[in-house]
Amino acid sequence: MNIKYVGHWVRDYLYLFRGQSYSFIFRKPPRHYLGHVKEGFSPVILIPGVFEKWQFLKAIADPISLLGHPVYVLEHLGYNTGEIFKAAKLVRELIDEEKLKNVVIIAHSKGGLIGKYVLAFYDEDKKVKKLISIATPYKGSTLAKISSARVFRELLPGNAETIQKLHNEKDVNRHIVSIYGIFDNHVWPQGGCHLEGAKNIQVNTHGHHHILFDKRVRSIVLEEVGDNRML
Repeated sequence: MNIKYVGHWVRDYLYLFRGQSYSFIFRKPPRHYLGHVKEGFSPVILIPGVFEKWQFLKAIADPISLLGHPVYVLEHLGYNTGEIFKAAKLVRELIDEEKLKNVVIIAHSKGGLIGKYVLAFYDEDKKVKKLISIATPYKGSTLAKISSARVFRELLPGNAETIQKLHNEKDVNRHIVSIYGIFDNHVWPQGGCHLEGAKNIQVNTHGHHHILFDKRVRSIVLEEVGDNRML
């Protein structure tokens, strides 16, 4: 492996540690997530990746909340190690319980697959208007072969229960914005985040976790969320 990519791996895991540390520093969502709401601003739901909690998306979610969007987290999702369809049901339950509409989902990695599952199978009444996914392996990732555990098997390329099933649901892709970097150490082969029919945005970042802390990505997400305010 090229030495520069080794450097990207090392740097990315420093950001992984940073994201994980937020879970211990910030136990509960900030009060402004639901206490700084402006009329007409779309609700936002955060879905982290596998072995991540909602705090991983805090650097992106905080400025969105401070603009006036209500931000919802799924604390009972834990470290997101459950099955994708079950997590999607939890998202739908939150939408129903809070009577949300015109929802924007912001998701990282596996969270994007959960978000697409919601769009494809749990959104007949069109409550979700947009999914903004970051570093989501829509084509799966061969890195999932590191373990036979179900949490990884779901992410294998060609997995009939998730990856292939979601691949076949192309119509919802027009509601998805897929943001991904130049190099992703967790998505193999490279280019697996590109989604046909979606709005694909490639940014000059290197690393599966580093991308969440990139200022350019934060600006793109803010712009995409802002375009989806309720009229």
